Amino acid sequence: MRKINIKRFLTVITAMLCIVVFTVLMFIARNPAIIKVDSGQFAFDYNDDFIKFIDVGQGDSALIYSNGYSAIIDMGIAPSSDSIIDTLNDCKIDAVDMAIISHYHTDHIGGFYDVANRFEIKNMIGPVVSDYNIEAAQNAKETVLSGGGRFYEAIYGLNFMLGEFKITVLGYCGFADENNRSVYVMAEIDERRFLFTGDGELIAETELLKRTKDIDCDVLKVAHHGSKTSTNYEFLKATTPEYAVISVGRDNSYNHPHSESITALEKADAEIYRTDYHGDIIFYIENGEIEIKTEKTGDYY
Repeated sequence: MRKINIKRFLTVITAMLCIVVFTVLMFIARNPAIIKVDSGQFAFDYNDDFIKFIDVGQGDSALIYSNGYSAIIDMGIAPSSDSIIDTLNDCKIDAVDMAIISHYHTDHIGGFYDVANRFEIKNMIGPVVSDYNIEAAQNAKETVLSGGGRFYEAIYGLNFMLGEFKITVLGYCGFADENNRSVYVMAEIDERRFLFTGDGELIAETELLKRTKDIDCDVLKVAHHGSKTSTNYEFLKATTPEYAVISVGRDNSYNHPHSESITALEKADAEIYRTDYHGDIIFYIENGEIEIKTEKTGDYY
């Protein structure tokens, strides 16, 4: 008699739990806003197209992903390679289809070698070698070639398809200063445009405007970590970004981003995102619509 009561009791409890679980699932389905991603974690849909600005401190790095294909623009300082490697692993990327190095300063190429030791780099685009950067440039080039990859010098109009993205090199300006040798790159998808600027300063921006009139974009990777030496009025007038991303280290010794750049971006009505405030920043693109997700809320910790 006791066994029968226990069975009935367990049956009733199981039925009640099923009802509770079903009710909760239905509530979540009708109220998806209550689902939150824990800080530092992203649930990637590998059918998505996105650009992720990786928080690499006082440096630059961004991952472009589409249909299983990947490109990385810049790779931060050497200690930041772990963040880049973690991102590639999270996205289940086994090999990088294209690495683009805007210029050869250590805050843009520093993490390259660790990444190249862990992942095959099939192709690389970089500026033409100069007397200043010859060692860094040759080392990077030889690393890619020794792994069976290919190296391309950045020239205006060089372009390729990466999944649904069209990536176009807008060239580099070839000045003696390494910052102003930065390669400018436009990534386009569903009529949405992302402009990457390296560390190009006023002189490079002015030269780019002479060579390329159509640099209008939806998302601007702000040059030189928000330094006042970049992002001038004429450049913002030509780019008209809806969103601006500043890749910058917290409490950095350069005081980046400078207040002049922030003011200029605000006057241009750009919505500003910063890796020191927001951590990793992802722009998902679907049917021409942009959805933005950030690792942090934007409060300054």
